[in-house]
Amino acid sequence: MKKLDKFVIKAMLPPYVLAFFVAEFVLVMQFLWKYIDEIIGKGISIWVLFELIFYFAVTIIPMAIPLTVLISAVMVYGNMGERYELSSIKSAGISLFRIMRPALWIASLTALFSLVSANYLKPKANLKFYQRLHAVQKQKASLAIEEKIFNDDFKNIIMRVEEKNNDGPEVKDVLIYDHTSINKEDVNFIKAAEGEMYASDNGKYFVMQLEDGVQYMDLKENKSKKSKGSYRPFMRTHFKEYTKIFDMSQFEMEASRLNMARKSYDLMNCFQLADAIDSLAAQRDTNLTLIQNHWNGANENKQKASSKTQLKGKKGKKTEPVIPDIKRNKKPKTLNVKGYMQDTIVNDSTLSLIDLFPSRNHKNILSSSIGVLSKHADYVFNIKGKNESLIVKEKKHTIRLHQMFSWAFVCIIFLFIGAPLGSIIRKGGYGYPLLFAIIFFMLFVVLNIMGEKLSKSNTIDPILAAWLPCIFLLPFAIYLTIKAVKDEPLSVSFNIRQNPVFRWFNLRLSKQ
Repeated sequence: MKKLDKFVIKAMLPPYVLAFFVAEFVLVMQFLWKYIDEIIGKGISIWVLFELIFYFAVTIIPMAIPLTVLISAVMVYGNMGERYELSSIKSAGISLFRIMRPALWIASLTALFSLVSANYLKPKANLKFYQRLHAVQKQKASLAIEEKIFNDDFKNIIMRVEEKNNDGPEVKDVLIYDHTSINKEDVNFIKAAEGEMYASDNGKYFVMQLEDGVQYMDLKENKSKKSKGSYRPFMRTHFKEYTKIFDMSQFEMEASRLNMARKSYDLMNCFQLADAIDSLAAQRDTNLTLIQNHWNGANENKQKASSKTQLKGKKGKKTEPVIPDIKRNKKPKTLNVKGYMQDTIVNDSTLSLIDLFPSRNHKNILSSSIGVLSKHADYVFNIKGKNESLIVKEKKHTIRLHQMFSWAFVCIIFLFIGAPLGSIIRKGGYGYPLLFAIIFFMLFVVLNIMGEKLSKSNTIDPILAAWLPCIFLLPFAIYLTIKAVKDEPLSVSFNIRQNPVFRWFNLRLSKQ
């Protein structure tokens, strides 16, 4: 390794590490803003909070790495330009591309690490993060119950407390609506003046110890022999003390259930995403085959029914007579529609198919045809809805798969944006470099979101949506690199007197 390479690498590594932690910190703040309301007040320890932050920090590594390359490249080459080190190196006949080669090595290794983290670290961290976050949200249900707000965390149970002691388990004016009955119209309502709520020692049950209350409950329907009808007995029970126990096992979430409840594509690596895309495409093809087989089967059933009706008509000799005004120059054919058989000939005077049947059967034929068509239409629309859902899932999986590679490739693009930009502005530190880096990173994030939205609305292809940031930022990298190689400043001049619009307007004024 030559001295120039050592010099550039030694200058780039400290800002690179510092920029990585800055980017991680900025993106982790997003986690705190999003989930702080669901975490604070749960009584969790600081170590559990750090564990959640760690899992989230691992999941955002593929997004933080491009910002790291951009900030470090702008800072390093801005410092070298500010201290005239770039000018000295270029005066020795060394090109900018040769000066950027060590940084390109670092950017390439960063892109490779981005692929590894997106493919292995991010799916596992996402799974651990969602599991731990869900456990935190449900581990102390008593702390999640707020004053004067209906709480529906428990399945088919709604509760409300008027007052709550934040330093103890005491509550006042408790209302509990129990909808666990099969018949949702049944009334099961508990009202208590005061009580206490706490979790059991093993954490499997949530207990509410109620005092001075009343319970209203509908009982089973009672069919009396004496009365002609039936009636629903209603029971009202007053109590001094009542213990209501809730099972907490419903909050235990296994990994298999989590995969179904959460976004499955965020928990997969590239190989699993590719298999999922193939599986979704195969399901769509299977659904199309089902529609075709259903239609062919319906036609075969009609042909079998027609042949059976013809045989039955021949045995019973109950076929309808031929319509009198039909031309006899054609051979009669037997027409069958849902059991209505007619020997007829289609001539030029026939307006529609139903005219070939007696008018007394038109209503029954139409109603029968509408029923059959509605049945087939419902089946086709059902399969079509499933296919549309599969297409949406396939697009999301495709975007996630290609984003792994586009986010890695954007590290190279950001190097060719940051290094030329730093050499042009010739400013180091966290002033101008950080400002320009944030602008380009905002473009990167906005283009990612825009691509996903456009793909969801069927405006662009999901592959194009995933590579949209690279396509948009690549011209900036080429333009800035050309400017830096030619040592040209970033100056955008606009002479208003040379503008054709100004000339035309000035000419009009001079004529007046």
